Amino acid sequence: MQKKSNDLIKQYLLNTNVETLPKQLKELVELIGPIDTYIFISHYGGQIKYIAKNPSRTKMKHIMNEKALKHLCANYGGSTIEVPKQEHLERQIRNKLIKNASMKGISRSQLATQFNLSVRHIGNIKK
Repeated sequence: MQKKSNDLIKQYLLNTNVETLPKQLKELVELIGPIDTYIFISHYGGQIKYIAKNPSRTKMKHIMNEKALKHLCANYGGSTIEVPKQEHLERQIRNKLIKNASMKGISRSQLATQFNLSVRHIGNIKK
């Protein structure tokens, strides 16, 4: 189930409009790409993270690809950033899935059960 969820997230990230994301997420996606942004926030979301000036002097080299890490260090090196929580991005993905399913004719009550939300909340998301 986790693999299917990750594949769905990656598919959404590759097709998402970055303009709908919060400012910090938008900047990260534009800088290092959607997949590397997701990996980054999966590990460090909700934390204040120091970004090293030199990519070889950070533990992040074990989780991120070299190119993305170089871009991150070039733009934020020597400073700290508040890494957005993973939940912000996952909520965007969930809402997009709800809108797509609704357009396919799935009822609000079925969506509420599937996503463990109230029918009213599904209606608010569809707006």
